[in-house]
Amino acid sequence: MPEGVVLVSKTDLKGVITYCNRAFLDISGYGERELLGASHNLVRHPDVPPEIFADLWKTIRAGNPWNGIVKNRCKNGDYYWVEANVTPLLEQGRTVGYVSLRYRASAGQIAAAESAYQAVRAGQPAQSGKPDQGYVVQLQQRLADKIVELEKYREHNEEDQRLGSFIMAQMLRMDDDLGGRVRRYALRAEHLSGDVLIAAQTPANVVHVMLADAVGHGLAAAINVLPVCRAFYDLTGQGFSIEQIAADLNELVNQIMPVDRFVSTALLAINYDTKVIEVWNGGVPALRLLDRSGGLLHSWPSRYLPLGILNAETFVAKPEMFRYEEDCQLYLFSDGLVEASCPRGVPYSDERIADALARAPHEQRFEALIADFKSHLAGYDAHDDVVVAMMDIVAGASSVSESRMSESREADSRRPASRGTTAAGDDWRVAIKLGANELKYFDTVPLVVQLLSKMHSVREHHSSLFLILSELFNNALDHGVLGLDSGIKRGLDGFGRYLELRNERMQALESGEISIEIDSVMIEGRPAVKIHILDSGDGFDYRTMQAAGGGAQHGRGIVLTRSLVSSLEYFGKGNEVVAYYICA
Repeated sequence: MPEGVVLVSKTDLKGVITYCNRAFLDISGYGERELLGASHNLVRHPDVPPEIFADLWKTIRAGNPWNGIVKNRCKNGDYYWVEANVTPLLEQGRTVGYVSLRYRASAGQIAAAESAYQAVRAGQPAQSGKPDQGYVVQLQQRLADKIVELEKYREHNEEDQRLGSFIMAQMLRMDDDLGGRVRRYALRAEHLSGDVLIAAQTPANVVHVMLADAVGHGLAAAINVLPVCRAFYDLTGQGFSIEQIAADLNELVNQIMPVDRFVSTALLAINYDTKVIEVWNGGVPALRLLDRSGGLLHSWPSRYLPLGILNAETFVAKPEMFRYEEDCQLYLFSDGLVEASCPRGVPYSDERIADALARAPHEQRFEALIADFKSHLAGYDAHDDVVVAMMDIVAGASSVSESRMSESREADSRRPASRGTTAAGDDWRVAIKLGANELKYFDTVPLVVQLLSKMHSVREHHSSLFLILSELFNNALDHGVLGLDSGIKRGLDGFGRYLELRNERMQALESGEISIEIDSVMIEGRPAVKIHILDSGDGFDYRTMQAAGGGAQHGRGIVLTRSLVSSLEYFGKGNEVVAYYICA
């Protein structure tokens, strides 16, 4: 036990612990939840004769302080010697509990205590120290001062915890739609946690999920992860990809946190239309994708360092993609689950997690994992924060509503003619031209939409404009500049092959450009937006894509876009498109 450390505890009249300070937790090895509500006998060492404690209780129940040298036991079986001062706690002259202050015992005190223990075992009566009256008054004053400090600290701490809990609750709140898709379980080592799992949806209806595990636990870890959560929500809301989000979050942690306060993070994106899952894993246990029978379809182990370790020049944000073809469940969890130990000191482990998931039926798999984990703990506290999450993924689910798709069949008859277009009252124009290098590295659409959201006439329409621009820009890039054929997507492995080719051609891209021009206009007296996109490619067969309709993997985007705009026309060889969107 270090010199100068004071172990402080408070009990009720029966010796049940109602308060313990951090030093007591550190020295004993117990968690706060293990000590609070437990008898102080929990740390009693069997080498101490029962007569010593009988003398202690006789003394303090008579209203007198007790002083003695005591050997205490740690949770792991080790021990430590203390000079213990136990004093009745009085309120209006009535004893309401007991306060114990324990200091490091000297070698001479320990030797004398061991001799006294032997004498007691030999039949001699136990004798506690008899402090003089001046010492008693001094000790009681010290105790009173400590208790006042403790109560002030507790009041401040409760307010900090209340505020922290409110902020964390706001940060972890999900939309009802996402709450139905993401199931979470959390176990905190302290009141506040540095392990969080949050989810949000992009304007293109791609679901983003982030599991963040900050260094440490409690308030310090929670402070570390809060700005990361805020940035994740903002960037997802603007439509940025998880590749861009990972890079931005890494830069954020580098800028505002000390070097040793890194954040292990997993970022994932689920596109229910394309059935593609993207994962960037920096320091989190492997994510697991299971089929209905519990078999492993795919896993995403950690391939990168946590956020905040590497600078922007060496940081790699490239996610790993996988396309699912069947109903499945995606599991992710923090390392607190893997490392949580049972009373015998055995960690829960990857192997036991895999076994618990494989044995349970599809519908009860999440509950079975949590039940097995609680059984492993056997009532003991986990010493690290734990977060577990599961996403139920239905292969036939789509982020695009069928009603919205069916409306597109009647869209032509409802569209006002673009010939009535005039310049808008709030006259503005956005134009951007991107070359090969910019097309490789820019997350273009979110940047453009972020700028549009500042314009008064379109401020409330950024989600629809994001969908329209995403489809038109991606068509220009994929089919125009990169020369990809949508027919590649056909077949079971078609989409995966399409993504591989897209990545290869993007990496090899040396020439090509896309121009985007967006103007504010008026259509029949209503504010609208004209979108004009031109690419340098050979064009694509948009007539075939349009005829394929919503049933084809490569036709759904055009059908959705037509349902949102007032008019959409391609020109020439298909490398130029003009769309009008009415802001009403």
